[in-house]
Amino acid sequence: MVSRFSFVEEALDNLRVYDVTPGEVWEALHSGRRIIRHLGDDVMIVYAATRRGRRLAVLLAEAGHDDNDWDVLSARDLSDREAKRFEEALGGWRG
Repeated sequence: MVSRFSFVEEALDNLRVYDVTPGEVWEALHSGRRIIRHLGDDVMIVYAATRRGRRLAVLLAEAGHDDNDWDVLSARDLSDREAKRFEEALGGWRG
């Protein structure tokens, strides 16, 4: 089943704080190289890289509409520690 993603208005404000563009979030969410971690039934974080290699953590909450509809809440660069684990988990892939 395909997931659908939406940007809530607060997310756009959060993206500006972390200097992340909606396009970068879109690339990360649709990357073939990503790690998805569920933080509960309705919240998840996606660790992924953009086409230019920027590594992001994208926080999502399940939208109330349908299954597999997700609202983007925020996105930020991976910390050094997260980036290292991300690379290790993907077998040294660097974007």
